[in-house]
Amino acid sequence: MSKRKLKVLSLSDKLKIVSEFESGKLRDVLTSEYGLSESTFYRIIREKDSIKSECFEGHGNIKRKRVVEFPDLEKCLLEWLKQVLDKNIPIDGPLLKGKAQVFAKKLGIQNFAASNGWLEGFKKRHNLVFKNKVGEIKSGDQDVCNEWTENLPTLLKEYDANNIYNADETALFFKCLPNKTFTFRGEDCCGGKQSKERLTVLHCANMTGTNKLPLLIIGKSKKPRCFKGVKTLPVDYNSNSKAWMTRNIFTEWLHKVNNNMKKKKTKILLFVDNCAAHSKLPKLTHVKIVFLPAHTTSQLQPLDQGVIHAFKRHYRTEVVKHTLGCIEKKKDTTINILSAMKFARKAWFAISDVTIKNCFKKAGFWNGERCEAEPIEVGPSKEEWESLVSDEADRINFEDFVRVDVNVVITEEQTDDDIVENCVRDTNDNGDDNDEEADENSTIQEISIPKLQEVLSALDKI
Repeated sequence: MSKRKLKVLSLSDKLKIVSEFESGKLRDVLTSEYGLSESTFYRIIREKDSIKSECFEGHGNIKRKRVVEFPDLEKCLLEWLKQVLDKNIPIDGPLLKGKAQVFAKKLGIQNFAASNGWLEGFKKRHNLVFKNKVGEIKSGDQDVCNEWTENLPTLLKEYDANNIYNADETALFFKCLPNKTFTFRGEDCCGGKQSKERLTVLHCANMTGTNKLPLLIIGKSKKPRCFKGVKTLPVDYNSNSKAWMTRNIFTEWLHKVNNNMKKKKTKILLFVDNCAAHSKLPKLTHVKIVFLPAHTTSQLQPLDQGVIHAFKRHYRTEVVKHTLGCIEKKKDTTINILSAMKFARKAWFAISDVTIKNCFKKAGFWNGERCEAEPIEVGPSKEEWESLVSDEADRINFEDFVRVDVNVVITEEQTDDDIVENCVRDTNDNGDDNDEEADENSTIQEISIPKLQEVLSALDKI
C-alpha cells in the first residue's frame, strides 16, 4: 500500500480554507480540493484565530513553525535590529552574531553559540534577507508586501470599513520659516537643540476618511507660556524632555481612544507600525491593534501614502500666510506652540475623505485594490511664495519647505538593558501560559507512533 503524500500548507493557504469555510463552502469540497484529511481540516478550523493572527503579522508564507531554542535572546535581538534599521545603519552577519552574544551574556545564557547555522535559522524564522546591507530591508520586502495585500481582504472582512483605522506619527518643525529650510534640513534631531523647534504629531483616521481623530501633539515643555489663560486647547497635548512619542504616551492615548469607542459601542481595528514606542501595549476591549510587517511601512502604512504629506502642505501654507500677514502688519513672525496647534488642526481637517480613502487603497486596502493617491496641489500662490523667499534662498521651493522634517527621529529608543528588562518582564508576566505550553509540548514529544501490527493487536483485544 502506497503511503499518503504529506500535504504541507502555508498559513496563507490555511487562511483561505478558513475563509471559504466561513463563507459556506462544504467541508467535503474543501478537503477534496486541498487534499486534506478530516482531522487536518478540523485542526485548521480550531486554530483559525491563531492563523489569522500570524497572517496579520505578515507570516503567511510560513509552512512549519520553527522551534526557537533561545526565544528571549531572539526577541531582544529583533527589538535591537528594528531600532538600528530605523536609523538606516547597515548591518552584516558578523555584527549581528556579535550582538547576539552580547544579549546572551546579559540574559545569562551559557550554552549559546552564534554560529553560521544559528544565523541562517534566525534569518529564516524572521524573514530577514541580507544583501549588500541589511538596511535595504527598510525599503520593504516586496514578497511580504504582496502576501500581506493578498491576505488583507480576508483579515478585514469581519470589520466595517468605517471601523478600520491607521495611526502614525510624524515630526513637525513648527517654527521653521522658508529661509530657515537649509538650516534645519538633514540635521540630527534626537532630542538636543532642535527638539525646542519641533513637535511630534500623531495622526489617526479611518479607512473611509469619514472620521479623523483629534491630533495628539507632543512637545518638550509641560506647560508652555503660550498656554497661560487658555482653557481649551485646539488639539490634545502631551510632553517629554525630547518631544517624541513614548510607550507611556501612546498607551495613554490608546486608553482614551478605547474609552471613546466604548461609549459609542463600537469595536475598531487599528493598524500601527511596530516601533519601540508601540511595544508592550495593554489589552483593550474596543480596540484591536494590528502591527504592520517590519520594514514595509513605506508601502503598507496608509497615512504614509500621502495623508501626512497633505497635512504638511496645508500646515506650511498656513505658515506662509501667517508670515506674510505679520510682515505686512510689521509684527513678529515667530510661531509658538499654541499657534502651531491651530495651524495643525486646520490642516488636519482640511484633508478630504477622498484623499484618505485613496491612500488606504494605495496601501492595498479596499479589497486589495492598488492605486495611486491623488496629487496634493494645495500650497501658496506663486506670488505669495516669491514675495516671501529671500534672494539668498532662491533655490528653496515650496516642496523643500514641506519636506524639511522628513526622516526625523520621533519615537523613544531603548538601550540594551532596557530591551533585556522588557523581555524578562514579559516572560515573567506570561509565565503561567508558557508553563502550560511547555507541559503540552512535553506531552506531545512523549507520544510515539505505534506500529501497524500493534494497532491491529489492540483492536483485536478491544
